[in-house]
Amino acid sequence: MRATHRHVTHLALVAALTGLAGCSGGASGTDTDAGAPGATSGAKPPAAAKPKAFDPPAKFGEEIALPVDEDVKDWGFALHGPTLYHRTSAALDAYDTHSGQKLWSSPLGRKDWYTGKEGQPSDDQVIPPVLAQQDGRTGVLFAYADYTKGSGTERDRTDVYLRSVDADSGKVSWTIRLPAPKGATVSDLEPGVIGAEGGTAAVRVLTSTDGGGRDGGQSATTYAVDLKSHQVTWQKDGFAGGVLDSGVVIGAQLSEEATFQAIDGWHSPQKDLALAGLALTDGSPRWKEEDRAGVEVEQVGGGFFVAGTLRDSRTGERVAGAPNSSLIHCVHDQRSVVVCDTKETARGIDAQSRKVLWTISENDPSRKKPEVENAFHGAVYATADADGVILDARTGKDRGLYDGASTYVINEYAAVGIDLNVYPATG
Repeated sequence: MRATHRHVTHLALVAALTGLAGCSGGASGTDTDAGAPGATSGAKPPAAAKPKAFDPPAKFGEEIALPVDEDVKDWGFALHGPTLYHRTSAALDAYDTHSGQKLWSSPLGRKDWYTGKEGQPSDDQVIPPVLAQQDGRTGVLFAYADYTKGSGTERDRTDVYLRSVDADSGKVSWTIRLPAPKGATVSDLEPGVIGAEGGTAAVRVLTSTDGGGRDGGQSATTYAVDLKSHQVTWQKDGFAGGVLDSGVVIGAQLSEEATFQAIDGWHSPQKDLALAGLALTDGSPRWKEEDRAGVEVEQVGGGFFVAGTLRDSRTGERVAGAPNSSLIHCVHDQRSVVVCDTKETARGIDAQSRKVLWTISENDPSRKKPEVENAFHGAVYATADADGVILDARTGKDRGLYDGASTYVINEYAAVGIDLNVYPATG
């Protein structure tokens, strides 16, 4: 499970990074762009014994520094099993979280490819790859942009590609080019896979509405892609998807006055934005909340997302009992509890009944309010002053202390910090 801190990104910190979205796929179809940049494949990883799993982990080993250049650490990563998948400006790389060894690298190809990002990524927009099942194997999905300089009367253009790489071997399974946004051009900000469920992936592309200039209008296009046929099943221009959960793509319905800031989402001085949910199957409206000046969404999972407070993904309605705060941070333990943290309180909520299970307040005379970082399979990982503490997700009581590990991303094999410092689970 990945923690979704507000300063990291509102762009969908996608599907649960320690699990898989149920997707199907196959070999390259007729729509696959065989000549797309980066058609080279990664090398087969060496065979290694799978490390022991601890579910949930309560102890962690010494920090492992992965052999990653400092200037590419800010690109997104995902954790699945004992393997960490790291996207850089040049490749998708896989690392063993117990040895720190690079297992394979799947390069994007030619050296001058355009990432879609002006300069280096920042903490304000970290977009991890997404893992999905395809024909009984695990695929790692990510989107990227490629710039082509025009010749003669042709305009320069930037195309967006969706790629699937085999999680075990690093070989490229397929790459497709997405249709161009209507009435707009791809902007400088990196495209992202929002998530994948039921054989369909959702991809969001930020756009410029003035023919490509930096000072023009800002908008977005969201696509749904069938992972078996590799066909785009629907395309919504003027909609910025940010979360995929429970078959609903959640994001901002944009207006001409909309502007985007990576740190806090979409804004309009006219209050003419809408927080909306579209069906992943066909893009039809599920629900809408109109007349908003701003929209910022964050993934939680388990049927929930955050937009100012904890909300139901299927209906968009606020969850009673959840705190309201511009700095709210909520995580799902991938079992039965959502934990929400603000400056004032930490609170556990039953994912089925929506009942508040426990609350720890900053005014509690007997306990220090912890700062929640993540949750996984009944355990809540937090800090209380200088101590790393594990709470029981259903009772809020202390289970014990842990030392040193950053649990920004965590599963039964390892914890990983936002700076790619890895801590193998040992107990």
